[in-house]
Amino acid sequence: MKRGLVVLDTAEVPEQERPDRVARLQRRLKDEGVTIGLVYADVHRSDDVGYLTNLCIYWNEGILAVPAEGDPAFLMKLSPRVHPWMRRSSTLTDLRSGKGFTALVQGFVENAAEPGVIGLVDGALWPTTTVDEVRAAAPGWDVRPLGGLVREQRLVPSAAELGLLGTAAGHLRTALDAVVGPDLPDGERIALLEQALRGAGYTDLMVEVVHGPDEVSAVEVTGQFRFSWLRAARLVTSASGAPQWAASLQDALAAARGAVAPGEAAAVPAAAAEKTLTGLPAGATAHATVVHQADLSTGGDYANPDEQLPVGAVVVVSVEVLFPDGGRVAVADTVRVGETGAEQLDDKELHA
Repeated sequence: MKRGLVVLDTAEVPEQERPDRVARLQRRLKDEGVTIGLVYADVHRSDDVGYLTNLCIYWNEGILAVPAEGDPAFLMKLSPRVHPWMRRSSTLTDLRSGKGFTALVQGFVENAAEPGVIGLVDGALWPTTTVDEVRAAAPGWDVRPLGGLVREQRLVPSAAELGLLGTAAGHLRTALDAVVGPDLPDGERIALLEQALRGAGYTDLMVEVVHGPDEVSAVEVTGQFRFSWLRAARLVTSASGAPQWAASLQDALAAARGAVAPGEAAAVPAAAAEKTLTGLPAGATAHATVVHQADLSTGGDYANPDEQLPVGAVVVVSVEVLFPDGGRVAVADTVRVGETGAEQLDDKELHA
């Protein structure tokens, strides 16, 4: 369950930006010959709906119905009691509650002049039972899966989103600086990070302390700020200093950052990191990844390493080492793909 403040503030994101995002999706639906696009969301994967409407799915599931022409509606398995809050915190005005999607989708499509095409945005990730409900609701309609049309829009953050990401990155950097000393217990590190980042406005937060050999551990944070994501991981070493293999891990992260460039496949900086690693303990295995922040709600599990990095994208660069005893450590950073390479997110020059 998500926790935290849901903010709808035109000082953060201009009022017209979200309607423009919906209009861009509608143009794409028309290009695809789709009459109605459906965007699925649940508490684990709701960023597309949040991006389009600022609606936070804090529990259960719903479908955003976007006609190629006209206003979208949110169809949900939540009580109508949440409608007033949803109207205050999102751009939506048409909210419909019910016990199942079959009746909800049927009620939305019945106003169409004639059956057409229903497109399931990011259809490969939809639950099978939900797809069956949609098909049952629309006999005579052509129900077809679409690609990640909204994800494609989210890959390059707008100026407003980049500013929010920079703010979030600054909070994350400060919070990590405060907990990477060698003498703090794990529980205290986690508590301090959660207190600082929840207080700064993070909505979703996963904090973990992991351990490897030679008294080396790592503090890893993945968090959502508004509807964008960041990840960072830092090594914590003993007072006597870092072993050579831990220093190599830092070098590998630097190599990956140095290889981030527009037009390169995500696999290129990952490979640069893995080539740099040396002197790992016996039996250890290393893996590096570069994942768009837009894919972090699903842990990057569906990321395509051959996808080219567009200029302006925000990506997470990670290097992880697994040890035979089940331990692991990682280093990670979230950066922007600039014209000439990786750029630090909380660099004020990005937002000038």
